[in-house]
This record gives sequence, structure tokens and C-alpha cells, in this order.
Amino acid sequence: MTSLHRTALAAIALGVLLAASGCSAPAPTPEPTVTVTVTPTATATPTDAPAPAPEPTDEVDPDAYVASDTSTWVVSFAGIGPLVVGDTFQVVQADVPAAPVICRPGVDTWTFGGVGYTMVSGIDEQNPAAAVTLVRMVAIDTVQPGTGPRTVEGIGLGSTIAELQAARPDAVATPGTQGQPAAYQLFSDGRVVTFQDSGTGTIQMITVSSSTGVVGDICGA
Repeated sequence: MTSLHRTALAAIALGVLLAASGCSAPAPTPEPTVTVTVTPTATATPTDAPAPAPEPTDEVDPDAYVASDTSTWVVSFAGIGPLVVGDTFQVVQADVPAAPVICRPGVDTWTFGGVGYTMVSGIDEQNPAAAVTLVRMVAIDTVQPGTGPRTVEGIGLGSTIAELQAARPDAVATPGTQGQPAAYQLFSDGRVVTFQDSGTGTIQMITVSSSTGVVGDICGA
């Protein structure tokens, strides 16, 4: 056998041995897997928005009173208890628990507990269908504060002007004679509530009307 044949046989034998031994090229190293964890975002639970705070108001239900008890009557831009500006004479007369004294055509008056009440139609005739344009209450006798019709703030006949100004800083002083205010007035939507102290420092007269002027005496009140 020649040396060339021996070399070829040796190479073949080596290849067979390598194949039999299972040797092969090493497998590639796997790349690391990156795991991403997603944290779910909490869904906000819908809540009702807080209700807005009610705006202050001077509106008072004209029917929120006991007709026979003047201490339950409320002074407001609507009127004084059952004496409601804008109602007809016939309606008011039916609500007030006493017959009126007719001072003159178009003017009815009542007296309860030392307080005089007046209702005016603004026309010089006794027409039950006429609309009320002014109502008033005036102290005839000494009135204890808090015993008669009052505003929602508690201001009534016998209250002091200082108490009125503290409760209603929007009260407008109307000039009178000798530098003294003739009245203090509240205004709202064409209605006026007028407080007069007649120079005493305590409220003696309260008027609710649909006119802005300070109305003078009506049948002595």
C-alpha cells in the first residue's frame, strides 16, 4: 500500500470516528427574553359633583303664615303677611280675618295688637278688583320688638335702625329734613320696603310698595 493510500484511509477513519462520537458545532447562546409588566391604571369612580350652595334670596312664600296670628306674618318684597302687593282688594279682604275699616275709597285699614295696617289700591274708588299697590304697618301703641310681622332677618316694628343696618347693610338711607334720614329702603325688581323711625331710632313704620318714593301719611298712618 502506498503512503498516499494510507493517508487517505487515515483521514476517512478520523471522519468516521468524529461522526460516531456525535461531536458537532456548539448551539448558539439564546438571547435573553425581556418581560414587560404592564400595571393597569385604576379607573376613577365617577362621583356626583357637589350641589352649588343656594344663593341668598329675599323671596318669601306669601302663604307661609297663620292669618289670625300676626307674629307669623313676614315682611318681604311681596308684602306683609296676607297684605300682598299685586293682589286684588277682594283677595286680601278674604284672607285677613277681620273686616276692614274703609278710610276712603281705595284705602282699607285694620288694627291688630296695637299695630295699624293699611292697604292702598292707588285709585280713588272702592273697587274690589283693584290691585294693591302699597301695604303698610305702623305702631299705634308701644310694640315690643319681635312680637309682630318681621323680615326674615327678624327686623320689625320696635327694632332699632342699628339692628336694621347690621341685618341689611344694603339698606339705603333716604335724606330727610335737617340732615336726618327720612327712611331706610331696600330695593328689588321694582319693589321697595321702607323703614321709618320718625326720629326715634326705633322703627315705627314699615311700607312695602311698587313705587320708589317715600309715601307720606295715609289716613293718619
